[in-house]
Order: sequence, then structure tokens, then C-alpha cells
Amino acid sequence: MIYRDIGKKIQKAREEAGLSQEELASRLGYTQAALSNYELGKRRLYLANIEQIARELNKPLSYFLEESAVPANAEKGEPPDETISEILKLLSELPPEERQYLLEYIKWRRDRLR
Repeated sequence: MIYRDIGKKIQKAREEAGLSQEELASRLGYTQAALSNYELGKRRLYLANIEQIARELNKPLSYFLEESAVPANAEKGEPPDETISEILKLLSELPPEERQYLLEYIKWRRDRLR
């Protein structure tokens, strides 16, 4: 996952908490400019930083580190495919090792169909 994606999640969680950049930065002991650079993906985030931000924003660490699966049609503004939405919901409930197993199966199946 790239820093920009984590930064977007930090911004979203901060806004959901009703905090300005200045307020959150102050709570974390950062400058507002540093927090802004984290949110924009312009500054490297270390795990310790993400853990501190997660605690302050009352979010699990996984919220910031796991990639969110966004179907291609969602980016185009099209209505979501209900089947894909259901699959994503069920996948998110699986332990990581089972998700990895399913990913390997899907890739294997796709290659066989080509």
C-alpha cells in the first residue's frame, strides 16, 4: 500500500472524528504541516506513526493498513454490482490466510480459462 492511500484514510478518519488538521496534529505532537504531508502521501509514515494516529482516532491499525477493494465500476460512478458487493463483504470477514488462499485460487482459475 502506498503512503497516499494511507494518507487518504487518515484524512477520512480525522474528518469523521470532527477534527481539524491542527487539532489532530496538536494531539499527536506533530506540526500541522507534517500531518498535511502525511495525508497527502508526501511524507513517509512509519508503523509507530500509524499506530499513534490509529489510537488517537479510535480506529484499528488494520483500518489504515489494509487495502480497500473498490470495484472498477465504482470509480466510474456506475452503480455497484450486487454480486461483487456481497463477495467483498464476505471476503472482508475472512481471516487473512483464507483470503490469500482464495486469491491464489482465483488467479489459478483465471489462468486456466485463458
